Amino acid sequence: MTTTHPTAAELQNFALFADLTLEMCSALTSCFQLQDYNAGSVLIQQDDVSAKLFLIVEGVIEVRLPLVGINSTTRVAKFGPGECVGELSLARVARRAASAVAELKSRCLTANAAELTQICEQHPRIGLVVYKKLAEIITDRLVATNMQLRNSESHAGRA
Repeated sequence: MTTTHPTAAELQNFALFADLTLEMCSALTSCFQLQDYNAGSVLIQQDDVSAKLFLIVEGVIEVRLPLVGINSTTRVAKFGPGECVGELSLARVARRAASAVAELKSRCLTANAAELTQICEQHPRIGLVVYKKLAEIITDRLVATNMQLRNSESHAGRA
């Protein structure tokens, strides 16, 4: 496992930080460490209390939810380079709503949400831009999940 910090330019490659200037990203680089994950590695376990954010550098991370009544899970989303998982930890520390598993060998920049939040509080302009982008990401994901549910319900209704 490598533990190097990203450059400000590397952080700008991620949707969450794309609207920040290089100077703003520079304030965040020390929060992140590069970590490698083998295929099948669990980055986030549903119901665990955790405050880690993962920025995907390489690979694919799958978000999975358990199916009620049977010992199985279903994929609700799949994310790749430039995207993040664990983003809700920036909004609040709570039990994880889903699990995130490396589908392929993956590399992520990881950060403790409390450290990021502290920097956002110390630098309100950074906080404004990051939390605005976070709201956009969460909204887009909610809309995509709603569409996925609608489509599955309409297919189930035809069966």
